[in-house]
Amino acid sequence: MGPVQICSLSEPRYDSVPRDKSNVQKKKKLLERLEEQLAKLEVQATDKEENKQIALGTSKLNYLDPRITIAWCKKFGVPIEKIYNKTQREKFAWAIDMADEDFEF
Repeated sequence: MGPVQICSLSEPRYDSVPRDKSNVQKKKKLLERLEEQLAKLEVQATDKEENKQIALGTSKLNYLDPRITIAWCKKFGVPIEKIYNKTQREKFAWAIDMADEDFEF
């Protein structure tokens, strides 16, 4: 190996990042986006912690008439796939076929 060269502190360094306005703006946008992601993750963590003791699917399957849920989905344009998984959709196919957006119990 050859000798190692050390630059003196008085020499200007040209390998540093230039401080132009566009770079600063990009970093600010990145910071804003990361802060939004952090806030979203904090909310998700709180929701997950609060819902540990609650069986969210139980009442949906055992106590609600699926026709009411299907009618609500159709009325407000919510995909049924967001409410019921594939097995539940197969189980409640009769309700999906029967209920329209104006269904009343």
